[in-house]
Amino acid sequence: MAILHITFSLSTHGSIKHAIRQNHLQRDESVICVNDIFSIGPLTGTEERKKWLETFILKDEEERELYDDMQKEWTKKIAGLPCDVDVWIWFCQNAHEEIGFRYVMSEFVNKCSMVYGIDVTEGLMRIQPNRSIRDTGQLPSHMFMKLRPDAKRFSIDACQRLAKEWHELKQISSTLRIWGNGIEHVAEDTYDSILIEAAKHVHAVRGEEWLSPALVISETFGKIDDYIGEAFLEYRIFTLAKQGFFEIDGDTTDIYSYQLKYIGK
Repeated sequence: MAILHITFSLSTHGSIKHAIRQNHLQRDESVICVNDIFSIGPLTGTEERKKWLETFILKDEEERELYDDMQKEWTKKIAGLPCDVDVWIWFCQNAHEEIGFRYVMSEFVNKCSMVYGIDVTEGLMRIQPNRSIRDTGQLPSHMFMKLRPDAKRFSIDACQRLAKEWHELKQISSTLRIWGNGIEHVAEDTYDSILIEAAKHVHAVRGEEWLSPALVISETFGKIDDYIGEAFLEYRIFTLAKQGFFEIDGDTTDIYSYQLKYIGK
């Protein structure tokens, strides 16, 4: 039986492809990535979402073209998918992948393919109970083979319920969602205080007035359990700078070409 693996990050996509090649399964199995971050940005409409991403997240033409190309590849792939292909969706318990999982279910709810889900968070509890990850992309490629037994087939009722949850999510105007008691919609500035504290900590540790935004973002990620992407935190840094919390010096089109200084307010 042919299998189409669906992932929600390029790193996961690459790791599963490597695992397939290593185990000589490439004749029967393929991988496609839904290249988006569903925890951020509006979900209410395709054009509204694209405009928001192009304004705040996709920083240059290359990133925008990659986003468009992968969206087109995804649409083409699922439109021409034969009925006898099993669909395996890999996801972790974070807002991005849980929402993406529901989005994919909405795409397949009226298709005849068998749909399976692999909850990587639950799978890791079975094989490595002392290990935790933020997102599926943090797994090394060999771990994906060990998690294959956790593939769970979803009934038609379950697919319909998850697809319905996707359509309900689309009705809520928000630009930031986290995984708490399920999927929660929160204010866009939820992580701003953590960013500010991270900047203060990096300043104290390094004793430097001007800081690398990459270091501040890395420090912030260490305090956040969810997956929201580096670009979102960088967007919030720019927002805080406009509000008078940071001063920025340099070329902001490249995260390594500018510095920031916390100046309070």
